[in-house]
Amino acid sequence: MNSLFIRHGTGPVRTTQHGEAKAMLPGKVPPDILKDIVFPFLGSHDPDVILGPQLGQDASLIRVGNHVIVASTDPITGSVEDIGWLAVNVNANDVATFGVQPRWFLVSILLPPGCSKGELERIAHQIHEAAAELRISVVGGHTEITEGLDRPIIAGFMMGVCENGEYVTSSGARAGDAVILTKTVGIEGTAILAAEGEAYLRPLVGDKVISEARELRKHISVVRDGVTAFSTGHVTAMHDPTEGGLAGGIHELCDASRVGVEIWMGQIPVHPATAEICRALDVDVLSLISSGCMVMTCRQGHEEDVVTALRSAEVPAVVVGRILEQHDERVIIEGDKKKPLERPTTDALWAALARVTARETP
Repeated sequence: MNSLFIRHGTGPVRTTQHGEAKAMLPGKVPPDILKDIVFPFLGSHDPDVILGPQLGQDASLIRVGNHVIVASTDPITGSVEDIGWLAVNVNANDVATFGVQPRWFLVSILLPPGCSKGELERIAHQIHEAAAELRISVVGGHTEITEGLDRPIIAGFMMGVCENGEYVTSSGARAGDAVILTKTVGIEGTAILAAEGEAYLRPLVGDKVISEARELRKHISVVRDGVTAFSTGHVTAMHDPTEGGLAGGIHELCDASRVGVEIWMGQIPVHPATAEICRALDVDVLSLISSGCMVMTCRQGHEEDVVTALRSAEVPAVVVGRILEQHDERVIIEGDKKKPLERPTTDALWAALARVTARETP
């Protein structure tokens, strides 16, 4: 239940149990708030809901006869340039983390007053193009002009189907499992910053880096990653590290599985364009929204089987750590130094995006 940009909005001012008013920050609503004031209110109990709302899970599972529907929803609220393309891909990614092919997409498109028919056509074309590429059917939705908006917002809903039991969740990681990462970190964040802040970044990083960063948009899908890895039979958990980046995604997987983790910084792949942009903006690459890569765990001794299968499917993959038994032991090793793996309080994208979209040039 994670993905692109502001996942749940800035939220209203709330009153805490101690009585003080506290405004929530942009980005995902913190886990403690979800547990306290969202998860208790889930409507009627249905025995066919195999997996409902939980921290660290990317989708829900619903039993229908001998089959299971995998369903997920995510909004796109920070991007304008590639909003339609991203809406399909980030929702498809959530279904793919269960090892299931996404098939059906519904979309609500909210447009600001003054938006042109050409802008709507551009968004619709992006949705069609992305869905066709992934063999997904757009089966419904809603489109309106909405007062109070200053940019388009899209909320997507994706479904896939599998036979009962033919899926993996993010809660199956066990001590000793290998941690595998596909592609590179920060793919989505890099593409967003290059698209939305090109004028600011170009003098800092040059034309070549901007071009390479924009091209990363084409690698945001992890459908092939998830379906291929699941087919090996060795994967124990998969998760889509979106807002909060790789660091946030690993914490969410560990939360769901109730385990700890040891990550090897030197093994984490970073695209050169990502490294250049993060360096120019002083961005922590581990906290930058990372749709496009997938973090997964597999049984000890089978990591090479999974990595080989992924590479055979033209998905780069590398082992970046191992799962530990102690739930609160989450560390990152860099050289001979071991330190806690910090949990991001907000995605690094937000401060960087505010900077690169400001009117001032560097």
